[in-house]
Amino acid sequence: MIVGRVLRRTLASIGILLGVSVLVFAAVRLVPGDPISLMLGKADTANAQLVAEFRRSYGLDDPLPVQYLAWLSHIARGDFGRSLQTQEPVASILARRVSATLILASVAAVVAVVVGVLWGVAAAYSGGLLGRGLRSLPMLLMSVPAYTLGIALTFIFAVSLRVLPSSGMQSPVDGGGPVDLLRHLILPATTLAIFPAALTARITSGTLDELRHEEYVRGAFAAGLSARRIALRHVLPNALLPIITNIGVLIGGMFTAAVFVETIFGWPGVGTMMVSAVGGRDYPTLQAGAFVVAGVFVVINWLVDIAYGAIDPRIRTGEAAPG
Repeated sequence: MIVGRVLRRTLASIGILLGVSVLVFAAVRLVPGDPISLMLGKADTANAQLVAEFRRSYGLDDPLPVQYLAWLSHIARGDFGRSLQTQEPVASILARRVSATLILASVAAVVAVVVGVLWGVAAAYSGGLLGRGLRSLPMLLMSVPAYTLGIALTFIFAVSLRVLPSSGMQSPVDGGGPVDLLRHLILPATTLAIFPAALTARITSGTLDELRHEEYVRGAFAAGLSARRIALRHVLPNALLPIITNIGVLIGGMFTAAVFVETIFGWPGVGTMMVSAVGGRDYPTLQAGAFVVAGVFVVINWLVDIAYGAIDPRIRTGEAAPG
């Protein structure tokens, strides 16, 4: 049963990735401008034969279906082509940029999960003014766009207080150590983590509030069990599935959101790479970046689907379906 579920989810994820590849290929071709003209410059584009040779060498004079199938066959082998801007293999560029994005998104994800879950538990089990404040604050934070939040944090901590760097991954002078990396991570990771942390807190507190009124919880209270034991042994384990569902989707989305956050803070990840590729109409680099970001989202959701079965035995036996 478990093997069959994993196989079905894997085949579905492969189908989604194929659909994503079509969308990425089509969307990149909608970017206005001719990449060969930008690459050669005005002096060389007057030579029609030279332009035709470059278009032929990059396969840009083939019909779009032929270009797509050729691109798909190459990425299946891990070959993303060469950058039209730098002539460097896109796989080498991605290796550097993906590692930077993974560092940012992973740190932000850990912060969002830990803070969000603890915040949600505190909101569910706190009363009075504190409880109302803990429940209301997530809505306020979720309404603030990440771009606005990033600019505000930069102005406060980098411009006004001058306690944190405003951009980059390391200081140009005496930089590169773990402490320097951490200092550069604080602002972009906080900006990226606030929305998912607030949403996780809201879902966690709402789920716990609902479960606390279930009949089995009232029965446990009637049996004389302490509130702490009921929370740890009965309420929290049953709240795991919706919380993990939310966390999995949010973490996948954080890699997409990192594209925008990186541009605010000049973080040298996939996001800034894609912005540069758009400006230069660098099809291979832009396609690779968009496909990798979408692929990470699909893979994370695949892992969440598989985790359902490990957490909820009803899903393993087919008695219930997630969502």
